[in-house]
Amino acid sequence: MREQGSNGVKPGNGKGGKTPRAQDTAGEAGQPAAAGGAGEPAERMGGEAHALGYQGRGVRAGWGRYLVAPRPLGLLAGGVPPIEASALFKLLEEDPDVEPVAQVQPSRSRGLGAIAEPHPACPPVAVVKMPQERARALAGNPQVVVEIDQPLSYTPTPPVGVGPMPVVDPMLAVTLEEPEHLTLRVVGSDGDAVAGAHVWAIGTGGPVHGVTGQDGRVTMTLAADTPETLQALYVRPVADYWPARTGTPQPADNGEAVVTVQALSDTFEGFPGKALTGWGAQAMRLNQIPPTYRGHGIKIALLDSGVNTAHPDLKDPVQHGHDFTGAGNGTWGLDVTGHGTRCAGIIAAADNNAGIAGIAAEAEVHALKLFPGGHLSDLLEAVDYCITHDIDIAQISLAYPVQSQLAAWKLADAHAAGTTVIAPAGDTAGPLTQLATLPGVLAVGAIAHTGTYPVSSPLTWVQPPWPAGPYPAPFTPTGPGVDLVAPGAAVITTSLGDGYAAVDGTAIAAAHVTGLAALLLAHHDHLRTQAVPRTAARADLLYLLVRTACRPLPGADPRLGAGIADAPTALGIPASWQQAEQYTPAGPHQRG
Repeated sequence: MREQGSNGVKPGNGKGGKTPRAQDTAGEAGQPAAAGGAGEPAERMGGEAHALGYQGRGVRAGWGRYLVAPRPLGLLAGGVPPIEASALFKLLEEDPDVEPVAQVQPSRSRGLGAIAEPHPACPPVAVVKMPQERARALAGNPQVVVEIDQPLSYTPTPPVGVGPMPVVDPMLAVTLEEPEHLTLRVVGSDGDAVAGAHVWAIGTGGPVHGVTGQDGRVTMTLAADTPETLQALYVRPVADYWPARTGTPQPADNGEAVVTVQALSDTFEGFPGKALTGWGAQAMRLNQIPPTYRGHGIKIALLDSGVNTAHPDLKDPVQHGHDFTGAGNGTWGLDVTGHGTRCAGIIAAADNNAGIAGIAAEAEVHALKLFPGGHLSDLLEAVDYCITHDIDIAQISLAYPVQSQLAAWKLADAHAAGTTVIAPAGDTAGPLTQLATLPGVLAVGAIAHTGTYPVSSPLTWVQPPWPAGPYPAPFTPTGPGVDLVAPGAAVITTSLGDGYAAVDGTAIAAAHVTGLAALLLAHHDHLRTQAVPRTAARADLLYLLVRTACRPLPGADPRLGAGIADAPTALGIPASWQQAEQYTPAGPHQRG
């Protein structure tokens, strides 16, 4: 391929191009040229991949994993001819310096997407491995788009609890010649040992992590701290107990420190045998809508870590899915992080008079697994799945660090096919994630509420801006760009195993909005799937109804967006259905 020109691609004479709508969408995205493409210094290619560790699965040293696609006709500079995708891919296959991996070829043979958008905004994409120098040369060709096939991850979390400290540079840490050890035992307020709890010890040398064994014990190696110089301990049980933060641990005479975590059943009498209506549902007044509103017939895709379908509350709502990480068949029903399982519970946990009930308990949930191990190319395929399977709502909980024009185009295709895309704004306490800033994506921030968590909770270490009521969660982005907020701290939902956990995050807030959106699509007269076709206009109307139904929260704070979505207002519920009592959070000393 190199002999065909300095940039490695022979000019094409393809006739394909984008529709005016697709061209407009690309312009609306407000994205600069894709990394390394025309309009951006080609020197960024490869060097950026190396610096950020984007080598990908099984990529040899000095090589990277990249996405290559023909630049759409409407975005080519004057006089530059387009190149057909088939011709581009053939050239890549013939190049000895390029190793083809896969192709993202969207199918338009099924689904309403074939009718709504026969000329997609996102072109076919080749996934390849090649040397970084080769990628830089190829990115200089104005006919093609070249991007790094970024690994997907959850958003980076802000510094915790002991002041605005940056991440510790390990090269500056003063290490001990003989590391010290801290043995910690985690017990519940019910006296049981808490197995599988994640423990973080925060010190001057950075965080140290461990997981408790069956006896509730964990021994942590302190390379740059002693137990006396530790500043905080964070404990996050997998299920059944509240997370906790303590100050400097105090080992007993036997050298073992003990941390007690409060059982959820201490806060909510009879839980989980007795059903719980969480503070989030009450804050959005979801408990004031008719019990027949359950989201029947709505298809929801969770682009996340899979879902624990062994949980009794999720085995019926989640019967479809796909693992895009290549781990194997059926593995979408396994969740090694618990993240997708938590979101699924809020959206669609079975209403079985125990534990919790999902907002849209009769919706059909598709678990699209993208973590761990997923890349941007896998996200593109997962969005195509949403289009071809007529998914009504896609909640995308994963993120990528560098902006992607290909992702923007692919989400434009989803919008054209009538798929509503909802995303967490990010747990960054700073800027929004790249994906949440894209047009057509509903970006959701998180709020907390005083009185909804015990005094041992990490949330108590951050002073709310006012004495009582809802307030921006400490980790929610500062904006601008947050569309609205929803409950995202101290929320009880399904966890790994068959239990329940108290969790935080903007993805938890997004799940509340996803559930409400499903109710709107199923039951609002102007949106019902049975009567209204799945089109971009329907998605736009859904965005509008959700945002205009928000109640402003105290303070002119960009973190709050339009406020918190109010379910009866959004659904147009008659006042006769709405209960008269005011919302009162189920606090640590109240029974739920």
